Amino acid sequence: MARQFITMSVFAGMLIGIAGLVFLHVGGLGGAVLFAFGLMSVSVSRALLFTGKAGYLPYKESLQLLPMVVLNAVGCMLMAGIAYYTLTEGALATLDGIMAAREASSWRIAITSIGTGIIVTLALYGVRNGTYLHLLYGVPVFIMCGLPHSIADAFYYCVAILHGDFAPWMIMAWLYSVVGNYIGCNLPRWFMGKEFKAN
Repeated sequence: MARQFITMSVFAGMLIGIAGLVFLHVGGLGGAVLFAFGLMSVSVSRALLFTGKAGYLPYKESLQLLPMVVLNAVGCMLMAGIAYYTLTEGALATLDGIMAAREASSWRIAITSIGTGIIVTLALYGVRNGTYLHLLYGVPVFIMCGLPHSIADAFYYCVAILHGDFAPWMIMAWLYSVVGNYIGCNLPRWFMGKEFKAN
């Protein structure tokens, strides 16, 4: 059971890393749409993604989200090691844009990340109820609006670090996004109450 938890959490991070990599190379709306492959793959494989589970786990089981988000980040780090050898000038320019936006956002990332959490939980709510349309629309929505996704950002930070661009602000920015995502992921069930079926 512990082995399955570890491997599926790391795998989820790698899948989001793949999604982040395609966004770096394609960028814009096209890259945002293709990013949805990552969340689709997480859903199909039933991998353990922090933002995919935060809004559905019973509150008494929520402590398992801590090792999950760390293992997701490990998966992102592994994927960043692969991505490093594919980087083009265009991909690096996109990465620089993401880093600049995150650095400028500072503590506000904790607020904007709430939006991502809401969108991801509702996108997966659609999948759980038989449609991928919410996911296909939801992923480009949070990306094009510049709302941070903690696991995708873990991938971007890892790529930046491998490229020699580590900065201390990245640590706090990532932690802010984790907290914001968690809050946002839980808002749908807080507001919907009995209407929310975590099936």
